[in-house]
Amino acid sequence: MPRSASSPTSATPAATPASTRRRWSKFWWQDHERDPALRLCSLAAQGLWMRLLCLMHEAEPYGHLCVNGKPLHPRQIAQMVGVSPQQVRRYMAELQDAGVYATTAEGVPYSRRLVRDRAASDAGAARGRTGGNPQLKADTPLPGAGQGITPPSCAAVMLQEAEAETEAEAEHPLTKFGPDTDARTHLFKSGLDFLKKATGRPERSARAILGRWLKLTGDDAAVVLNVLAECARFNPAEPVAWIDATLRTQLQLRPAPEPTSPHALRMAAWEGVPDMEGV
Repeated sequence: MPRSASSPTSATPAATPASTRRRWSKFWWQDHERDPALRLCSLAAQGLWMRLLCLMHEAEPYGHLCVNGKPLHPRQIAQMVGVSPQQVRRYMAELQDAGVYATTAEGVPYSRRLVRDRAASDAGAARGRTGGNPQLKADTPLPGAGQGITPPSCAAVMLQEAEAETEAEAEHPLTKFGPDTDARTHLFKSGLDFLKKATGRPERSARAILGRWLKLTGDDAAVVLNVLAECARFNPAEPVAWIDATLRTQLQLRPAPEPTSPHALRMAAWEGVPDMEGV
């Protein structure tokens, strides 16, 4: 008796949906955690990138930020991840400035790592069907090993090493201000640049945060600069919350200011008089 067209055994591998063929893939946690380009971005931008990796894993062509072959608009991405389109544009610009993703000639973002891994997987499958790769040696390192999620070019690696050596020789820019530049000017220059890069916030929002910290510390820009320098060395996941908590802790450890007004002096004198009961 002939099988019907709806019989499960009549399906071919070519008819298998992409979502079924790609239910999982290898994910190298260490590469993701140590990727220098991704670590330059804020935690929110890193979270968006993780969601986009899930979308690009299901996309055609593979590794590209599109659905059904069409690039996704920021408004569509916002609907899929549950944030505003303005946030998507800001985080995507942050990821692009850091070099986390590349774009095609048509402007479609794609993950270089996903595309590279897919090509390696297809090549391995092709070699497996022909008995394996006879030129493969046990001591030959895999291509792209140890390059992280966003492998830099050789020129970029040399530039990063030179910049790292220069920064190691120089004093930290957040704590360097001399007679020509006071602490407040330095705070709204180097400190502002650091805060924008560390949080991904626009300049207006970063200035408002610096103003709030100055108000909290009694307009002591040097204290804010020192805490910003500690934040740069510690590299916390939430820089604003970390700096907020550190400033408040330092304020609690400060000695109480000496009274200066006549009323405060009188109140301080009364506090020094011992209580005498029964007089």
